This record gives sequence, structure tokens and C-alpha cells, in this order.
Amino acid sequence: MRRLKSVVQPAEIPVVSEKKKNQVKHLFLWTRYAAAVLVLVLIGWLSFKGLTSEDMIRVYADNKIRKIELADGTKVWLNKGSMFEYPETFTNDNRKVRLNGEAYFEVARQTGKHKFTVESKLMTVVVHGTIFNMRSYDKDTVAETSLIEGEVLVESANDDSKIVLLPGQKAIVEKNNHKMVVKETNSLMDGIWRNNMVPFQNATVQDIAKVLEDLYHVKIEVRKDIDLEHTYSGMIEKKEKLEDVMKTLQNSIPIRYKIESDKVLIEPME
Repeated sequence: MRRLKSVVQPAEIPVVSEKKKNQVKHLFLWTRYAAAVLVLVLIGWLSFKGLTSEDMIRVYADNKIRKIELADGTKVWLNKGSMFEYPETFTNDNRKVRLNGEAYFEVARQTGKHKFTVESKLMTVVVHGTIFNMRSYDKDTVAETSLIEGEVLVESANDDSKIVLLPGQKAIVEKNNHKMVVKETNSLMDGIWRNNMVPFQNATVQDIAKVLEDLYHVKIEVRKDIDLEHTYSGMIEKKEKLEDVMKTLQNSIPIRYKIESDKVLIEPME
């Protein structure tokens, strides 16, 4: 015990003046107030963020047409190669989604000012409840919306141009000048793809070949002496094999075809 006492010495306790005590007390109180304010601000920010942010679901339609039903009852068909973003639930009056590709919309009508907005790189479409087809790929130089039923407001994303479409009209926005033009169209034909039908409207053989190239991922060569003056309108069913589609076309258009591996040659019927 004597050894232990010789090693352990009593600590000297500093004498703190009354003034120092008050300063420390005030500093402690201000620290508590500041912490309380910081907590309130943090809670408010998190609440605001929770109320305004929406967890977006991203859907890709790679090799087949996809159908989606949103929380409000809206039905959406996505064409191949399209990407669509939407919230799991709509938390405010403005139902917003985003499209990069082509989609057919049957928007559920809601009472009040519950707008449905489709945003894309070149155009925005605002509706209350209607049916329309929208094609707006980020990589394309044009975007277009065809109205089938109801009424929509179409706005250019980089311009003040806007127009209210009526059924049978199509709005087109060009990437170069961002200007909008409106044309009459067979809007039912514009959205027929969702039933695996391929529509053609005043299309040349070269136009049809380009569509089939995109659908079947093959190279189609059109011989130079083929007639490109005549145009064709109608629709054909998209089938599993390209050869079946070519046989169908051959019944309506005077052409012959040869399929070699991943290449197709189209030539005039002699």
C-alpha cells in the first residue's frame, strides 16, 4: 500500500472562477439550441424530400412489345428498343413519365386537374385522358405524336412552340430547328404496331426495306433498277421469320427476293 501511494499522486483540480462557469454554461446552452435547430432543419428537409421525390421504375422493351399498367389505370404499350420511366405511385396532381422510344398510351381519365405528362428529349405531351401514339427516340432527328382519341397539348422541349392536337392529327418536332409542324394522318395506322402489325403509308420499296431491316436486324439491298416511283399503303403481320413476311409482300408488290444468311436482295419482277 505504501508503494502504491508513492506512485499514485492525487490530481490537482483547477479552480474555475464564477465568470468562467457562466461562460461555459452559456456555451453549453447555445450548443444545445444550435443542435435542436439543426435537427429540425434536417427533419424538414427529409420530409420535403420524401414528399417530392419519386422512385422511378425503368422498363426496357428489347426484343418484344411490352405492356405496362400504371398505378392510375393508364395502359402503355412499349415498342421494341424503347425505354420507359414511371413512378410506382403518383404522389401529386401531375402524373409524369418519361419516354425514349415509341409507345402507345391509353391514359386513364381522372377528375380535377390531374394531368398526365409524357416527357422526351424533343417534345412533351400533356393530357387528361386520351389515346395517342408517341415516337421519340433520343437518337432520332425527329419526334412525333399522333392523336387517336381525345385531346392533347404538345410542346417542343427546346422551343416555345406548342399546339393542341385533334384526333387524326400528328405533331412533328425536328431536332435541328426545334420547330413544330402539324399534319393530317391516319392515326390508327400509327399505333397498329402494338398488335404486331407493321403499317405502311405511301411507302416505297426502299422505305419498306428499311423498316424490315430494323425489325429483323438484317441487311436488305434494293437493286438500283427497281421502281421507286410507286408507293404502297397497308399493313402486314410481323411474323417470326422474315421469309414469311417477304412472301406476303410478294403477293402485293411486283418484287423478287433472295435470302442469304443475314443479307436479303430485293429485285424487280421480270
